[in-house]
Amino acid sequence: MKFKRSFSVHLLISFLFSTLIPFMLIAYVVAHIYAREYSRDVRSLLDTTASSLDSNIATYLKELEQVTMQPYYNNELYNYLRGLSRDQDYALMERLNLQRNLDSNMSFVRYTREDINGIFIVTGDRCLYYTITGTDHKTLSPAFDYGEQSWYQEAVKADGRCLLIGPHVPDYIIPRDTSVISLARSIVVLESREPLYVIKIDVNTRIFDRLFQNFTFHVDSKIIIKDENQRIIYANRPLSDEDRETLENTPGAASVSLADGSFQRYTYPITGYPWDITILLSNQELNSRTGIIYLTALLLYLAGVVMAMASFRLSSKKMVASINSMRGIFYAIQNEDFSRKYTYVSDTELDDLGDSLNAMSEELQNRIQKEYVMAIRQKDTEFKALQAQIQPHFLFNTLNNFVALNQVGDRDALENALFELSGMLRYILKAPALIPLSMELSFVEDYCSLQKLRFSDRLNYVVDRRVPAEGIMIPKLLLQPIVENSILHGVEPCNRACTIRISLSPAAHGVTIVIEDDGAGCELPEGEAPGIGLANVRERLASFSPRSSFSMESCPGEGTRTVIELYIEVMEETIP
Repeated sequence: MKFKRSFSVHLLISFLFSTLIPFMLIAYVVAHIYAREYSRDVRSLLDTTASSLDSNIATYLKELEQVTMQPYYNNELYNYLRGLSRDQDYALMERLNLQRNLDSNMSFVRYTREDINGIFIVTGDRCLYYTITGTDHKTLSPAFDYGEQSWYQEAVKADGRCLLIGPHVPDYIIPRDTSVISLARSIVVLESREPLYVIKIDVNTRIFDRLFQNFTFHVDSKIIIKDENQRIIYANRPLSDEDRETLENTPGAASVSLADGSFQRYTYPITGYPWDITILLSNQELNSRTGIIYLTALLLYLAGVVMAMASFRLSSKKMVASINSMRGIFYAIQNEDFSRKYTYVSDTELDDLGDSLNAMSEELQNRIQKEYVMAIRQKDTEFKALQAQIQPHFLFNTLNNFVALNQVGDRDALENALFELSGMLRYILKAPALIPLSMELSFVEDYCSLQKLRFSDRLNYVVDRRVPAEGIMIPKLLLQPIVENSILHGVEPCNRACTIRISLSPAAHGVTIVIEDDGAGCELPEGEAPGIGLANVRERLASFSPRSSFSMESCPGEGTRTVIELYIEVMEETIP
């Protein structure tokens, strides 16, 4: 049976769909717009932060550049260093005074800035001056050729411009310092641009800690500074070797996976320098923030749906109760119960409909009773008319058989046949319209016995009763015309012995009756049964049991086969 939803379920589904789609769409659009604005605000915050960082770093680097300009600010120091680079001789006292003055200037710069590890003034393979941290345990590497270093050569080529050097280990110090960044400038003769020496300042990254300490984001983040070769100069949070390699080898990726999660990467160049500021924001926390927006929209929608459903339930409860009451009345009418009436439950227009339903139920009950009685009478009249048609037809054919017996001069057989006919006439005239199948089979056997008097050995008949036939009711004279048709069109035209077989077999619907012969057979026009007798059989079967079926097959020279599919449950309902 097909599942049917109740009216209240239909209303609920309709309500949910009518609100779910538009409200979810609105919630999604609102959440999407909010998430987009949130992402825009994050990007705006990043741009502002990066701009501030860029400004601070650029200012810091410019300050360091000013330190490399120290020799130009003091002519005495400038000339002294130029003399040293050209191996000029100085008196001992003059040399001591000039050296003390140089050391005073350079050391003051280094001591006042914690970020400067050392200041070096070098030329070729000589260091003219240096000041470094931890002088009690650090010295310069002896016989070190500064002129062979790439930073020295690049500084000379820069022709007085300041050179920014990425992370490297100062191998001219023993023991070696940790990795530093440096600024190097070639000090030249202003008139001829002849390079005299190179001043190099080694800087640690502690200054970046102070620059970045006031910059925080609302999600987990990392701030990284990279040089022109994508080497990491500074990171505000510790990075593993694997994370450093990942960040240095994937410069263009918008998202990067590190040991502590996936991060969205935003890169900004430092104005005036070949370095970049990279800000990493946790994708998980960004997605979580965006997910909270969508979840909030969903919860608001669900809250609205719950409130709307509560309102819907209160407003529709009486209406659904009224409709269920009407549905119960329809089910009762379907089951031929007209006693059930509509009761007033909604105080709406549905009560007026219930009044009409009550009136319709009473009128329908009266009409059904009248039409049922008329239909029964009409069906009984039609059935008796069909019975009346078959009886004279049977008698006519039987009398013809008697004439044939008289013509052949078999008077004893004719006398016996007349006695048998009298018994058959009592069956025809006195038996009720519906009889047990077993009685009809007995009648057919008597009929075949009567016909055998005429055809002798040319006619044989077999009745196979594999199904008990006592409790199955059929119309009287339903099978006899079929057997008669087999004799007339199957046995009579043949000069050989023929057999008529009547068999019963159980079927899912009831019982299958098969009447077949191996006689002459005939051509059936478009599958129709020939003769008025068989036409009446078909009509009587359809009138008696519309769900039963009648079919006939015949082939010239092979015989005829008739099948009746009888529905027992239909018959039992039809029996008066």
